[in-house]
Amino acid sequence: MNVAAQIDAPKTIPEVSLPAEVPVQAQPQTAKTPVTILMVDDQPGKLLSYEVILRDLGETLVKATSAREALDCLLKLDVAVVLLDVSMPEMDGFELADMMRQHPRFQKTPIIFVSAVHLTDVDRIRAYQSGAVDYISVPVVPDVLRAKVSVFAELHRTTRQLQQLNRELEARVAERSQALRLLNAQLQERVAELESIMKVLPVGVAVAHTPEGNEITTNAALREILSLGGVDKPIDQAFATAGYTAYQHGRQLDPEEMPVRTSLRTMQPTGLTELELHRNGSSVKSMLASASPVFDEAGEVRGAVGAFFDITEQKRMEEILRERAELLELASEAIMVRDWLGVIRFWNAGAEALYGWSREEAVGQNAHTFLATRWPVSLEHMRETLRTARRWDGDLVHRCKDGREVVVASRQALTVSGGMVLEINRDITAQLQAEEALRRNDRLAAMGKLAGIVAHEINNPLAAITNAFFLLQNHPSLDQEARYYAQLAEQELARVSHITKQTLSFYRESQIAVPLHLSDLVKDVLELQHANLVANNIRLETQYKVTGEVHGFPGELKQVFMNLIANAIQAMPQGGRLRIRVRNAIRRGEYLPGIVVSITDSGCGIRPEDARRLFEPFYTTKSTKGTGLGLWISRGIVEKHDGTLTFRSHFGEKGTATCFRIFLSTHKATQI
Repeated sequence: MNVAAQIDAPKTIPEVSLPAEVPVQAQPQTAKTPVTILMVDDQPGKLLSYEVILRDLGETLVKATSAREALDCLLKLDVAVVLLDVSMPEMDGFELADMMRQHPRFQKTPIIFVSAVHLTDVDRIRAYQSGAVDYISVPVVPDVLRAKVSVFAELHRTTRQLQQLNRELEARVAERSQALRLLNAQLQERVAELESIMKVLPVGVAVAHTPEGNEITTNAALREILSLGGVDKPIDQAFATAGYTAYQHGRQLDPEEMPVRTSLRTMQPTGLTELELHRNGSSVKSMLASASPVFDEAGEVRGAVGAFFDITEQKRMEEILRERAELLELASEAIMVRDWLGVIRFWNAGAEALYGWSREEAVGQNAHTFLATRWPVSLEHMRETLRTARRWDGDLVHRCKDGREVVVASRQALTVSGGMVLEINRDITAQLQAEEALRRNDRLAAMGKLAGIVAHEINNPLAAITNAFFLLQNHPSLDQEARYYAQLAEQELARVSHITKQTLSFYRESQIAVPLHLSDLVKDVLELQHANLVANNIRLETQYKVTGEVHGFPGELKQVFMNLIANAIQAMPQGGRLRIRVRNAIRRGEYLPGIVVSITDSGCGIRPEDARRLFEPFYTTKSTKGTGLGLWISRGIVEKHDGTLTFRSHFGEKGTATCFRIFLSTHKATQI
């Protein structure tokens, strides 16, 4: 049947409606990509009416007035649905539909036929065979047309979105596949690296491949450590074959108590555990072992890995060092081990006793700063000697915890590796002080003997001269003026004789203490210093308010007063005032009666930095003019008499004053 016959057929073709299960719903008001709707009809009026009806859908509407024009649009555009007129010149709608179905691209493009006449059942069947999905009779109901077209437009849009999502998914899958291939390649490389590391790693490794731990293999390092041979066989079998027994703190361990099996049983890491492995009853290996479980994706234990470190040699060295350390602890000398930078690593009991700091306080400190070391040479020179000769000997001054300074004979040796220094220090402070005191006593004894000899030799001709002057002043040949000068010379000669006798009294000391009046001793010394007081323009003020006696050696006490008064005169080279007071007093805190002699000068004063060392031997504030022994000897003599020698300096706006104060007990029971 041709198309004209179909059009002229009087039969009424029933209108095809959408399936009930496809509801017609309003599209959500969201941004969407328009799809193309192709409208094909040879009558422009119909096309215009279709355009007006479908405009509200918001889609792209394309019009074609012939089948050829429709084919061109199909080839150029992505068409969602075709609204096709059945009756058209040259090529009707059926023929166009057949051509579309023959092209792979348009086989699934939905076609809605529009006919102004009723089609027969045969024509309707042909329409469906040609790919029609629906048809609409003229006159067209706008809502029906919009509903049907919108369904296919939305279906095409959804299909296009699904295709886009599918392409993106395929791209992601391809990307993930490539990433997985890269990860797999990297994993294989890491596995190969791990296998290589396991072969050369000096740490023994045991791997349990099952949760029960019935299959445990080892790496080459562990087999070498335990001398298990080159075959990788289960460690339990290897242990049994080699005859090993494991102990911990002297207790034999069961196989289930070994680190790998313990980790499997507890599902926890074991931490470091020290083991002793005995072979045939003798201890042959000391091991440091740890193990950790391995879990699968479900969180279940699938195995465990254990690491074993051979510390046999380390334990042997620790034992040797412990024995040596015990020997060092027995030494009376202070022994320390420090690194090249001076940080203390070892501090023995002798060092604790000498310096007062405990081992915990000393270890980790810098020895040079901690002990305030004073070197006889520069630190760099000492280090250079250690580098070249690998040892250094010398005397050092160290500061103790209580602030004391000690002199130590130090011997230092550099270790073979060159990183540590062994230092042995012996306290020689008392020895040096004793030697110095012995030298000073010998020197003072020699000076006393010399002074006695000189005074004795002077005393003999002095007696003859005194007799000569006595005869001369009574000679009748002298006039009154000559006789006056002779008397004056005899007086001065008497003073020289008195000084000579006093000098002899310093040496000819009595062997036991005798009762003394301190005011008389002070007067005798002032008489000797009279010429110096006048020459230096020093005004002397004396005050003697004293009763009672002290027991002592007059020559030694005269020496004390002589030293203090001479120092006071030297402190006032431009003149000043010297005030001397002798009075009764009581020693503070003891209620001990005694006599105080205070010697106060208005000189330059004693600086605070000199006050601490003023009584040290050979320490002087007089540059090259003093020996530094006067005050040290004076304090020793006063302390010998159970007395005290103190001083203080006052620096004020009106001037400076320095007072030395000597206290001596008047208690008769005092023994010297």
